[in-house]
Amino acid sequence: MKLVLRSLYVATTLSCLWLFSTNATAQIVPDTTLPNNSIAIPNGNSIRIEGGTTAGVNLFHSFQEFSVPTGKEAFFNNSLDIQNIFSRVTGSNISNIDGLIRANGVANLFLINPNGIIFGQNAQLNIGGSLIGSTASSIRFVDGSEFSATKPTAPSLLTINVPIGLQFGTNPGRIENRSQTTAQINLPTLAIPFPFEIPFDNKVGLAVAPGQTLALVGGDIQLDGGNLTASTGQILLGSVASPGLVSFTPTLFGLSLNYENIANFGNIQISNGAIVNTSGIGGGKVDIRGGNVTLSSALIYGITLGNIDGRGININAQNLRVEGGAQIFTPTLGDGKGGDIALHANDSVDISGLGLEGYQRFYNQYLGSGTLNPFDRQIVLLTGTVGRGDAGDINIEAGRLLVRDGVVGGSGSLGAGNGGNLNIRANTVEIVSSAINNGTTKESTGQGGSINVEAQRLIMRDGSNLVSISRSDGASGNIAIKTSESVELSGSLPGSTAQTVIGTNSFDGNGKSGDITIDTKRLSIFDGATISLATGVIIGQTVLSTKGGLGGNLTVTASESVEVSGESGVLGDLGFAPTSLTTLTASSGRGGDIRLSTPLLTLRDGALISAASLGAADAGSITLNADRIVVQGTSKTRGLSSRIEASAGTLLSFDNPNATGNAGSLNLNARELIVKDGAILNVGALGTGGAGNINVVADSIALDNQSSINGRTTSGLGANINLQSLALQLRQGSRINTDAGNATGGNINIDTNTLVALENSDITANAQRGAGGRVSISAQGIFGTQFRNELTPQSDITATSDLGPQFSGVVEINTPDVDPSAGLVELSSNFEDVSGSIARSCAASVGNSFTVTGNGGLPDDPTQALRGRAVWRDVRLVQLGGRGGVAEWGSGRESTIASTRIVEATGWTIDDRGRVKLVAQAPNAAPQSSWYTPPGCHL
Repeated sequence: MKLVLRSLYVATTLSCLWLFSTNATAQIVPDTTLPNNSIAIPNGNSIRIEGGTTAGVNLFHSFQEFSVPTGKEAFFNNSLDIQNIFSRVTGSNISNIDGLIRANGVANLFLINPNGIIFGQNAQLNIGGSLIGSTASSIRFVDGSEFSATKPTAPSLLTINVPIGLQFGTNPGRIENRSQTTAQINLPTLAIPFPFEIPFDNKVGLAVAPGQTLALVGGDIQLDGGNLTASTGQILLGSVASPGLVSFTPTLFGLSLNYENIANFGNIQISNGAIVNTSGIGGGKVDIRGGNVTLSSALIYGITLGNIDGRGININAQNLRVEGGAQIFTPTLGDGKGGDIALHANDSVDISGLGLEGYQRFYNQYLGSGTLNPFDRQIVLLTGTVGRGDAGDINIEAGRLLVRDGVVGGSGSLGAGNGGNLNIRANTVEIVSSAINNGTTKESTGQGGSINVEAQRLIMRDGSNLVSISRSDGASGNIAIKTSESVELSGSLPGSTAQTVIGTNSFDGNGKSGDITIDTKRLSIFDGATISLATGVIIGQTVLSTKGGLGGNLTVTASESVEVSGESGVLGDLGFAPTSLTTLTASSGRGGDIRLSTPLLTLRDGALISAASLGAADAGSITLNADRIVVQGTSKTRGLSSRIEASAGTLLSFDNPNATGNAGSLNLNARELIVKDGAILNVGALGTGGAGNINVVADSIALDNQSSINGRTTSGLGANINLQSLALQLRQGSRINTDAGNATGGNINIDTNTLVALENSDITANAQRGAGGRVSISAQGIFGTQFRNELTPQSDITATSDLGPQFSGVVEINTPDVDPSAGLVELSSNFEDVSGSIARSCAASVGNSFTVTGNGGLPDDPTQALRGRAVWRDVRLVQLGGRGGVAEWGSGRESTIASTRIVEATGWTIDDRGRVKLVAQAPNAAPQSSWYTPPGCHL
């Protein structure tokens, strides 16, 4: 018996040693948990996997361990009618796969190992269907059954149904991919040549057949230099950090993953040159879902070829970081629409570029040559089109979006298709030393896409660009920005020509420049930043392009305030640039208009609002609606005046005396307009074009300390200045003028209640070699100034010409007709001496007086009775009778009445001078009153 047992022990030991040896070689060890167990059969470097349990078109395999060493092959020898191969690992070891996994036909392979899966550098696939690699605990089916890797001994009714999802437990294992295996990529013949190399790499890594799905769903997901390829198919990456079901949703293109039952997500890192690629006929789909997703020196792309629309790239995370030269792009090279790029993060999206040197190089190259290589590594986000199909859109939604360190992104048209739209929604959007560009390139025929930003705050600084440009006959896209709090623009890229810009432009072609719309609470622009809409290009004193279509319009609505202030640092060889809102035409297309509405507009320290023409086309107009407009001061470095200007032939330091375009109008509507400390409101024309008009309607207009409202012209039609206000004030050398060179001076029309001009402040419509203009003033009152034939050190109103008095203009001053003698009575020049009419017997020393009453009025003393208008008044006091009557003497006035008795006249006499005197000859003829005392002179 002992011998038998010993023999059995030896046999069992030998069997285990054989099994261990096989395990060390192939590491594919089936378990015994299925009705029909899996079988692993070694055959050289290949392990053929037979057996398993079949249920309809589903084949189930179960392994204690499943790993494929370097140079080995795991071959699922399934029948061709099998559609799904479900494989689970029930042991405790990670699956290390550094060899080949192969299957017959078009079966989909599900590989489930809750402990983790690592695909090595040599890992590769040769399957006809999709691969779903997961660290879920089980696969669930529609009939409620599960194929569990953590509870393999539980009753398992293997089903013929399709799976409905992956059931995750706690702490699922990680999935890593380092595969860089190679395969030949056959590109279809393209209809048109391209001026750049298309980055198809034969290092496909893990690759499924065209049109299939490659899904890795587990705990943390890491692509460390490893590549994933699903040409025209889809690549799905999901990191799960809490128990729940990731459900499958069937689509025309394969399975889609739904994470609505997952509470927490893990980390996904794609780095070290990793490539995720779905390019092909109808570019495929990339879907990434995780908590913290980081792309570092990685490439995710799906180029659309042929006439089938691409399906794009979608990344959904709690926090997303794209850094170190990582790229995401879905251009279309064919007739199909390119795929969209969608980035969503509950907290933040942080996109950083390769640095400022590469950004400056890209900036200069694109501005100079007009060419764009969509695969330049400086470009981080791109959905452009090189073919006839339209480019896809870029959609970013986050709590906070930060784009920094030289990122370049956008959607452009390089062919016949239209560029895509860029849509951003976030609480805070911050762009630092980076550029987002939509538009068209040279020789393309499509139109540029639009840029739409919706946020609480938009912050752009240090040379950032948010622009849409047309370099062809196609229109550039529009830019629409809506924020609930603020839009803040500042600064420039140090040592470069890159200002912080929100702008649209059209040059090198006839495409229309896009419109810009900003709706916010506060708009703040400072330190040389600009909002610019242009057609044609002029930089400094250099004309780069005089081609271009119609200019775009700028519309700003700020519910609280707009502030534009200061100037830039040194911009390379260009010197300083003012902070500005500008529309400009240097081409044959009319310049755009500026329309701004806000309660408070502040322009200071050399800042500029301008609508200019430097060529043959007319400039746009400026319309400002505000409760209060303050234009103040000069720049600190060059002393450039803060100004609001509509001009032709001149802009800052650039002058073109050959310009033929007309200046636009400057229209201001405000309760209060303040222009002070050298600031300027200006319309003017340097060339043969006409100067525009300045129209101001305000309750009050105040110019102070060398400030001015100008309408100057050289040889074209003179400007008109029309001011309507309740009060107009000019102080300390301020000016209102429409002076002209060779042309007739412009007209000045002022309609105000009061005009005050003090301290050598002038109103002029003078001319040098033409006739003076017309000055028309209607006012209730004019103070401190008057019409003069020439300028003096005082405050003047003039309309003169250097050609002589016969060429002087017209000054009309209209004030109300006031006759200072109206209502006055002419007095006699012969005054009568009334001293003789006073009885000498009544001495003044005892309180007697003589008073000459006028036409009534207020009493000299509040205790006296009101005076009537009659010359004579009966001042006797009588007892008031009747019900409720009160005697007047009882009112406290009795102490003011003289105690002498007044006697009525009962006769008259004629004195020696022939004058009639009334006398009292009946002293006892008086009213019977107890207080009445007969008059008398108490000598």
